[in-house]
This record gives sequence, C-alpha cells and structure tokens, in this order.
Amino acid sequence: MTIEQTQIELIQQAHRHLGKAMFAAATLERALVNAAADHRLAAARAEGRKLGADPWEKAASEGIDKNLKRLGPRLTAVDGLEDRLIAAKDRRNHLAHDFCFEAAPHLLAPEPALRVIAELQADEITFLDLADEVAAISRATLEQAGIDRTLADAVGAALIEQAKKAR
Repeated sequence: MTIEQTQIELIQQAHRHLGKAMFAAATLERALVNAAADHRLAAARAEGRKLGADPWEKAASEGIDKNLKRLGPRLTAVDGLEDRLIAAKDRRNHLAHDFCFEAAPHLLAPEPALRVIAELQADEITFLDLADEVAAISRATLEQAGIDRTLADAVGAALIEQAKKAR
C-alpha cells in the first residue's frame, strides 16, 4: 500500500494540530496552577500570613486533580465548569496516551483524517476557552485580595496568540 502525497500532508496536518491541542491543554493546566497559586496568595493575604513555599511550585507539583479540588468552590460558582474541566483533563490524557494509536488507521483515508483534524481543532479551542474561564476566576480572586495581575495577563495573552498563529 502506498500513501499519496495529499494523504501525507493530511497526516502532517493532523500531527501539527495534535501539537497545538496539547499546547492548549498545557495552557489550561498552567491556568489551573496559576488559579490554585492565586487562591493561596489571596487566602494568605486575607489572613495576614506569609507563605512558606512558592505557591506556583506547590500547585504545579500537586497535579490537576488536587488543583481542581482546591478550587472547587470557585469552580462550582460557574455552571458546569468543574464538569467541563474534568472532561478536558480526561481528553488531555487521551490525547497524550492513546490518541496516536487510535487515530493512526483513520489517517490513512482523507475523510476520516479530516474528521480527526476537526476534532483536534475543537480540542484546541475547548482547552483555550476553559483556560480563559479559569483565568477569569483567578483574576477575580486576586482583585478581591487587592492584587493586580494586569501585566501578567497581557503577557500570557500575547504568548497564547503567538502559539495560535504557529504552523
């Protein structure tokens, strides 16, 4: 069996979109880390105490499940957000561990390959939209504590825009 050039291009395109979806998933994970760290900072400030450890290192080392649990009350304030984040975590895990094996046969024909690419494009959008929702919760937490994140948000948005334009 030979694979025609157009199919090779579709396979390459699928892998590019997988990379972009995984970058978007990592962006969502970082938004959760930031939100958990911001939650710790705001709580410490409200209680008038200093943190003994870097809240970002701690949140990053705890993983998605612990960060979701820590942020629980803030997430449940937005209808369906916690469920969508859990589904996104499951999808990210699927993309990281099983997707390439399951998608490989579908990449051998144009129509199924285009469906795979469309799925990956939807994943990228979903992950980035969720990251925006989590960032909004994080900003609100900090604003309530009197902490301004304007510059950090601008830098983060610029990085995400650059990544979206990457080929």
